[in-house]
Amino acid sequence: MLASPAHTRSALLTLASVVAICVLGAPGFADAQQRNEATQSPRVQTLAVVNGSSISRQEVANECMRRFGNEVLESLINKMLVFDECQRLGVTITEKDVNDDLSAKAKQLGWTTERYVKFLCEEKGISVDRLKRDILWSELALRRLAESQTQVSPQEVSERLEFEFGPKVQVRQLVVASRTEAEQLRTAAEADPASFEKICKQHSIDRNSASLGGLLPPVRLNSGFPEFENMAFSLEPGQLSPPFPVEDQFVVMKCIRKIPAEELAEGDISTASERIKSEIAREKLRGAALKMFERMQANAKIVNVMNDPQLRRQNPGVAATVNGKPVQLKMVSEESIVRFGKKMLAVLIRNRLLEQSLQAAGKTLDEEQTRQLIDEEIARVAVERGFVAQGQPQVQPFLEFMTRNDASKVEFYIEDEVWPSIALQELVRDNVEVTEEDIQKSFDANYGPRVEVRAIMFSDHRSASNIWKMATANPTEEFFGQLANQYSIEPMSKNNFGHIPPVQKYSGRPTLEQEAFSLQPGEISKVIQLGDYWTFLYCRGRTQPKVTDIEDVREYILRDVRTRKLFVEMEFARQKIFKESQIDNYLTGTSQPGEAYIRQTRESDGGRTQ
Repeated sequence: MLASPAHTRSALLTLASVVAICVLGAPGFADAQQRNEATQSPRVQTLAVVNGSSISRQEVANECMRRFGNEVLESLINKMLVFDECQRLGVTITEKDVNDDLSAKAKQLGWTTERYVKFLCEEKGISVDRLKRDILWSELALRRLAESQTQVSPQEVSERLEFEFGPKVQVRQLVVASRTEAEQLRTAAEADPASFEKICKQHSIDRNSASLGGLLPPVRLNSGFPEFENMAFSLEPGQLSPPFPVEDQFVVMKCIRKIPAEELAEGDISTASERIKSEIAREKLRGAALKMFERMQANAKIVNVMNDPQLRRQNPGVAATVNGKPVQLKMVSEESIVRFGKKMLAVLIRNRLLEQSLQAAGKTLDEEQTRQLIDEEIARVAVERGFVAQGQPQVQPFLEFMTRNDASKVEFYIEDEVWPSIALQELVRDNVEVTEEDIQKSFDANYGPRVEVRAIMFSDHRSASNIWKMATANPTEEFFGQLANQYSIEPMSKNNFGHIPPVQKYSGRPTLEQEAFSLQPGEISKVIQLGDYWTFLYCRGRTQPKVTDIEDVREYILRDVRTRKLFVEMEFARQKIFKESQIDNYLTGTSQPGEAYIRQTRESDGGRTQ
């Protein structure tokens, strides 16, 4: 059997900071404690049976812990810090608090609470229970703890009102690297005031504003850049500022116009003030909550036992301690199953099915052969994704890209993506045969002549027929393009006056291909149906092939066709394996008898079972 990388893995969980700011999405500590206590009672120890082969709870837990243990431990610790702080200060978050918060947020969006909850759960891929006890509990708890630090002063409201509704100045800016250059360009602009826009386009190093001739959105008061604001508001229309420094660059500003403040009725001012006060309070709350959580982490004594072999031996069954309180390893394990068990079990079921299929097919490869196939597959995918330099696959940059520069995840990528691919390839490799006809068709499709056409697309046959009559009455390419621009419902052909990519052979659109290749330059096709749409073509001619001898590209075509046919067989085999298999998944509560089992049962009772 093809050796599974899981049997030879050597990498263990890497150290991850348990004091990272990761409150939102963290499992409820109190709930996790209760679940940990519940682990003392009997649990279902077999989570799936695959064609008679069991997958145990421990197997699922082990894989969840390998991949997600650090993440779960971190979130449990973070929640524990918040939970302890709430207890110390007498802050309580009830289920009603959580439901009220959900309703308030839904109301802001104009949604019902049910719709908002469904949206959040689907977006995050979590249950309603986890949304409430994990994400919203943490968020509410931190907000309650930080509320005393979020008072909004009248001055803050006044400044925000002035920012939104007060006077503004429209300016152009020239940004350069040195004061000398700024002064020289300013002198040139003073000599020819109309040239400032052009000077900005040619010389400004601020790309965004340079493309617009230095034009900026109107400058507002209280924007957080007082030097910039003061300079802008000190200018009169048409006036240039002296060069002034902004960080390590120099700016010359030209005033275009001054925009007066908006006139608001007394009631509008009151409404805007209340809105602004709420917005500032929310902004302050987020900042205060973050700082408070950072203080909790800085003041806490956290010991990661799980990732330290010596500490694990000294503290069996403990994952970490927080201010002397233990976080049990079993709690982390069970929480990992709660959060990631279904996903991980699906991977284990798939791999078990592949292992069984390889064994049944007599496909035996040792670890060295398996490693070679894995290396070849990674190199192949790297080339396919464009990680190539000087004709050679760039495996390391590719793996860094696939794992987001996390070397600890390479083995998981191999186990979850690469190994299943090579397992399927081994199962179907002998079924793939490339014929001379396959090679010829691929050559014709990729290197043969193509028909250059214009096309007009319609949603119904009647409209197509009416416009076809107009086109054939004046069969010129220019008129055809005008009709396409006016009547085609397909954006590309409409915007490009009927131009579409040249039609090639064996593209999977036989009706279109047959009609296109039957035309001579200047001819208009009949109306043809393509799925739910109708079209007709104007033939402009044919392309001239750059490769005319099939032998020049035979090796490339052979490899390409074999790969494509291999993938088709792999998908067919994957679907067949799942359909044929008997799978009982106790974690999701699903079961399928498997077509092979059904056939066997029918044969055993003489076909009486239906």
